[in-house]
Amino acid sequence: MIAADALGVDLANPAERSAAYRALAEAFTYAGATTGPFRISGPEYNDAFDPGICEGACSLREAAHIEEDASALFEELMRFYTFFGLEREEGAEMPDHLSVELEFMHFLTHLESQLADRPKDLASVQLAQHDFVTRHVARLVKAVRGNLKSSCESCARLVEACDDFVSAELALVKQRADG
Repeated sequence: MIAADALGVDLANPAERSAAYRALAEAFTYAGATTGPFRISGPEYNDAFDPGICEGACSLREAAHIEEDASALFEELMRFYTFFGLEREEGAEMPDHLSVELEFMHFLTHLESQLADRPKDLASVQLAQHDFVTRHVARLVKAVRGNLKSSCESCARLVEACDDFVSAELALVKQRADG
């Protein structure tokens, strides 16, 4: 389970960070929200995060929060995913959905935990983490936090926990990039 802030995860431990990303990715899916630690009911999830059902809901898709061309966003995201050998399954969430972006970070931090004895490969994965968190995940999480209008306390706690964790991760990857 994820603590409400990043202090519940040892940021020096890539396996713990990977597990946190995995739990957050699952929590931002309809099924995961209803069964996960935040216990968000289906109607609360839809009211908070599904603009197709509730007009005031906050989209979990990055394209909804940018002014740039969405096709360029999708192209960039798919380049990240395919570079690491990942493909989109038929019927899966769109590549810019928060759960997909968090799942990708789960994958990258898992890779990091496997590469401690290969410094060149480790540096490459950490650079990818920096780029992806900076360009996509942090931007999307901040947008969701800033645009969430739901009165559901569990939804707010989920978004806050994600923002706290991603902010700590952002500080970590920036620190690594600065040397």
